Amino acid sequence: MFNNKEVLEYAGFGKMASRYSMYWDLIVVTAIILLFGSVIPLSVMLMVGDWDFFIDWRDRQFWPLVFPIVTIWYSAALAGIFWENFRLPIGATVGAVLLLLPVWLSRWGTWHLFNNYPMSMVTPTQVISGALILDGCMLVFRHYVFTAIVGGFLYGFTFYFANFGPMAGFFQPVEHQGAIAPVADMVGYAFPRSATPEYIRIVERSTLRTFGDTTVFYTASFAGYVCVLMYLIWWKIGNWFAQATFFPNASWIKSSVGLKD
Repeated sequence: MFNNKEVLEYAGFGKMASRYSMYWDLIVVTAIILLFGSVIPLSVMLMVGDWDFFIDWRDRQFWPLVFPIVTIWYSAALAGIFWENFRLPIGATVGAVLLLLPVWLSRWGTWHLFNNYPMSMVTPTQVISGALILDGCMLVFRHYVFTAIVGGFLYGFTFYFANFGPMAGFFQPVEHQGAIAPVADMVGYAFPRSATPEYIRIVERSTLRTFGDTTVFYTASFAGYVCVLMYLIWWKIGNWFAQATFFPNASWIKSSVGLKD
């Protein structure tokens, strides 16, 4: 069994090289966390938009369809990177956490502190439960195709039901000035976002309210099927980025960090 000193000597690392290597690893890990923690929420904000921002915009047709399809991209790519390089089934959960933490900070800082919106109106959507299903399927099947078929489908299908608990109270009907509306719409009336018609209209109309339960299952099923395809595509993208290509260094670069020629 090699200890750290023997491994470093075998690799040609001196004390200065090992110290610089540790610093470099910390810099790379920090940069990757900041990169994905910025890119993933930005993609969700651009692709999903206000369906994720406001509680009264989370309808039963478009929100449970668009959000899981967009968020499974980076979860699948990170799962491919972690599995191919480290054999760790944690990539999807890491992607979900890197999405949820920056969004919580931004919603609390921008919407709650500066605009006085209640956090219950702008509570972020969680996909950690679906990410745990993906990583659990990877741990069991140990192959991305079976993980995509089973875990990818469950990721999209269970999305609405995993987020229904925090939203259940907002579906309760209330009477206001002779009209009946759910609590979510009443919150939207009390906190208008803009004067444009796109932001003051009611999202759910017609059959969405009449046949809401049926619409949820149709949307969840279709989201699951699309997530299977998205997982396969983005797993390959992450697998491609996980490939390491080494370039020969010049002798002066090796000597500057204490490596042997």
